[in-house]
Amino acid sequence: MKTLLRCLNDYRPLWRIWLPLLMLTALAPIVAIAIPLLEKRLIDSVVLARRVDLLAGTGAMYAGLWLLGMVLLVTGTALRAYFGERVTLRLRQRLFAHSGLLSLAFSRREHSGRTMSLFVNDVPSLAGLFSGTVLDGLGSLVALGAGAAVMVSLNWQLALAAGLGPLVVAGVAAVVTRPLRPAARRAQEKAAEVVERLQEHLSGMREVVAFGHMPKQELAFLSTLRELLRLRLRVTLIDTAIQSGAAVVSLAVTLSILIFGAYLVIEGKTTLGTVVAMRSLFGLMFQPAGQLMGLVSGTQKALGAADRVYAFLDQQPAVKECAGAQAVREVAGEISFDAVTFAYQPGQPVLRGISLTARPGEMIALVGPSGAGKSTLMSLVARFYDPAEGRVLLDGVDLREVSLSGLRDQIAIVFQDTFLFATTIGENIRLGRDDADEAEVIAAARAANAWEFIERLPRGLDTPVGERGVHLSEGQKQRIAIARALLRAPRILILDEPTSALDARSDHLLQSALDNLMRGRTTFVIAHRLATVQRADRIVVLDRGRIVEQGTHADLLRRRGLYRELFDLQFASAGELQQPDHAGYARWVEHAGARADT
Repeated sequence: MKTLLRCLNDYRPLWRIWLPLLMLTALAPIVAIAIPLLEKRLIDSVVLARRVDLLAGTGAMYAGLWLLGMVLLVTGTALRAYFGERVTLRLRQRLFAHSGLLSLAFSRREHSGRTMSLFVNDVPSLAGLFSGTVLDGLGSLVALGAGAAVMVSLNWQLALAAGLGPLVVAGVAAVVTRPLRPAARRAQEKAAEVVERLQEHLSGMREVVAFGHMPKQELAFLSTLRELLRLRLRVTLIDTAIQSGAAVVSLAVTLSILIFGAYLVIEGKTTLGTVVAMRSLFGLMFQPAGQLMGLVSGTQKALGAADRVYAFLDQQPAVKECAGAQAVREVAGEISFDAVTFAYQPGQPVLRGISLTARPGEMIALVGPSGAGKSTLMSLVARFYDPAEGRVLLDGVDLREVSLSGLRDQIAIVFQDTFLFATTIGENIRLGRDDADEAEVIAAARAANAWEFIERLPRGLDTPVGERGVHLSEGQKQRIAIARALLRAPRILILDEPTSALDARSDHLLQSALDNLMRGRTTFVIAHRLATVQRADRIVVLDRGRIVEQGTHADLLRRRGLYRELFDLQFASAGELQQPDHAGYARWVEHAGARADT
């Protein structure tokens, strides 16, 4: 009941559509019930009374009622479709907007295919609750109430015989449909798993083919489909059992009306027209009775979908903008970490007591083994997450007290794994600043060394990149991402090894552009290739979530700590330095094996 009331509250803004739809739904069965009464008049007062003079008028009334019924049907159907689409639009819009509010912590634990299933499967099912199921129920109640009153007025004995059948079926249906809601919910969840598996398979097609994994993938997908088939068959069997029972009852009651009615006509206790009208009225009433039975199962299915939709909408974002958040105006660019501790999972800290200050305009390189916490630390700067303990400050102000949109307007991030939207090159660059004109986009592309390949394309900036930029090489995608950051012109810049996919020539050309971009801006460089950090103002070395060293490149080499071990190992493999000592190499293996985060 709580879920149903919540649905009603959500649909309340659409009452201007739903109110006339309710009126049409209530009026249609009344018009339909008038037709059997005309049949009674035609038989008793025209045919049996041999009144030819009344034939034309009765026929005209019949045609008029039929035409009115058609108008109501067509209008009601159109309004239902419009209402259903509006509800679907509103629900999908709410889900889409809410997904943007949820933090990255949600996406880490929830598969995207399961979320997609809410849009594809659950929302249409929920929208159909009030655009179909509830309206059908209202029409059925009006038809049953009006029809029962007319039948009693015509012949109470036949009305009693006709009314027992639907009551029996309704009672049985109430018991049979009780397990339908959990069964429907499980079917919806399994449908979500199908979407999840399909999306994962298509996204990882390269790996599937390369490792010959297709047979195993096919078996797993087939197993999921079979389980979905089993669950849906169970729901269908319950529905079919109700409908079959209703059909049997309908036939039995129809025969009862005809046989008992014939007896009453023979005995002179009713007229032939009354029996025919009662037979037609029962047909009109039994269908609504069946719809009321279907209303139970349809409502249970829709509420199963509603449970999933509202469970998603009830997810609270881990990162929230506080009331009265400060607007971001003049930013110097000082970023401070004050005893910051963070964990993705309780009891498993990824960062431990990090204290660090980046002065305005300073370039800080973050180095360390994989899993040391470098990317996690930068995620806190952009407020993808909030620290469990301690504070991250911008110009001395806790980020939790700053407007989220204002903060992110001051930050540009170039990720190592570049994501491009399935639109044009120009639109992907404009993600940095959507009001940029073409000249600004071209200037950013030139500075990022991307224009040299863009201008050779037949459509230039209007060239589609394909899904996830499939039409471009990794180096080209990364240069577009750098052009995006250049266009944004932020006060704070985060670079996750931006040149890792570039060849030597492009890497060299790009360094001057990055130097210009970083000048006067606070810059964090997450470095995997230590050759890219030697010009940093300060190098911060992390290991297992802690800062173990910091200083300039020369200072850290002289200290012969973890940085020196990493440096020696990396450059020894290229033959540029002597092979590091075995003890240092063993310690490096230990460090590299640690996985504090992913």
